[in-house]
Amino acid sequence: MGWFWIVLGVLAVMGSITWILPSSFERRQGERRMEALKLGMKVKILILDDWVKERLNIYRLSQYLIWTDQKPRAASLWRVPGRGDPWASPPDSENWDSPSDDFLVILNNLPVDIIGIGSENGYVWVALDDARANIEPRAIKRLLDEIMAFLIQR
Repeated sequence: MGWFWIVLGVLAVMGSITWILPSSFERRQGERRMEALKLGMKVKILILDDWVKERLNIYRLSQYLIWTDQKPRAASLWRVPGRGDPWASPPDSENWDSPSDDFLVILNNLPVDIIGIGSENGYVWVALDDARANIEPRAIKRLLDEIMAFLIQR
């Protein structure tokens, strides 16, 4: 009977320790965010508005931002599955009404992990689920620089 209590106690301690430790998703997420900070990006948790929630069935995403003093025009575009043109903008946003052919090339070449892009208040951003995404922070930085260069030249 003593062994039963010893084994039960050890299992309780081990269970508590493993419950506290971060999962592999959380560790990968933390590593990506730390590398993004080292590369000069800012990382935020984006709480999505109702329009995006309804279409994507997602409530939160990671938002990787890069700042510019050039003040690009505020806008947001979201990858909405099941549409002929997968990129859509919320009706109340200052959007790119009809993206130019050059910008459509950028949009079409974005990895599928990128769910949203936009700019506001001097920041250019991309939104993704960074725990499950297969895109590295260096690639995100390159994409942000490319989007920012396009938005600044307009």
